[in-house]
Amino acid sequence: MKMKVNVWTALVLSLFMAGAVCASAPSAHAQQAGRKPAGQPSAQTKPSDAAKEGAKGTSAFTLRASKDAPHTYTLKAKNAKVSDIAQELSRSLGAPIRLSPLMSKQTISIELEGVNLEGVLRMLAPHPFVDYVASGSDPQPKVLAVYLNALNEQAPALNETIKNSVDTLLIEGDTEEGTEEYERKRKERAEPLRVSFQNNRLSVHAEKQPLSIVLYKVASELGIPFELGSDSTEVIDADFTDYPVDQAMRTLSPSVRLFYRADLLNFENLPIRIALTSNANAPAAAND
Repeated sequence: MKMKVNVWTALVLSLFMAGAVCASAPSAHAQQAGRKPAGQPSAQTKPSDAAKEGAKGTSAFTLRASKDAPHTYTLKAKNAKVSDIAQELSRSLGAPIRLSPLMSKQTISIELEGVNLEGVLRMLAPHPFVDYVASGSDPQPKVLAVYLNALNEQAPALNETIKNSVDTLLIEGDTEEGTEEYERKRKERAEPLRVSFQNNRLSVHAEKQPLSIVLYKVASELGIPFELGSDSTEVIDADFTDYPVDQAMRTLSPSVRLFYRADLLNFENLPIRIALTSNANAPAAAND
């Protein structure tokens, strides 16, 4: 009798312990539902914008231009394609941006804020060029085209954007030139027109001179074509020394247009053509 009691007691204790173990351990299904594999985000976590852009294979960048002139730019880019940034910048400028084959493959990570156009271009490419037209009616030169080159690549041709269609020949003189009377008069008065170009600076002294004659003299000094769009009777007085060429052209008259290229690596402006238009408000044509 004593042995039977012990056996039943042991059996009851065994069943009790087994039930306690089952109650304390979660089921296999509950473990699988509650456990997260290591490194996997929860269902409520959203990927960042940069991650989504990277998944789509697009460049991650933002480009904003200031509303007021002179315009400045804010650019934030992370492993962005230079070609994609150039495309967006081209839309903002309303002018084409052309990349060399090497530059079209490049990416960039950068942050710029409140930087002018030329500063941005210097950061996008080692050797950028900008073709401009400047006139007295515009406070800032107008961008005609931008070229983004790598170092030691051949520069685009000067007529790539700006076509030289007409080279005006002006004939001036005095029918009495060479006579004693002419020499006497010449000595009595100072030269009414003097033009010189040295160290990339232009000096002009003109007293009641036809604008077309002044521009022809300037173009001759610069070694570039002069285009007379129409007959001009404008007469000017001018007197300045060592002006940058673009500033000098804006000083002479609103009817004057100077086409030039800015080499942003070497900080040089190369004059390409001078044009005299009859209407100062007419749009400047790059390929006329």
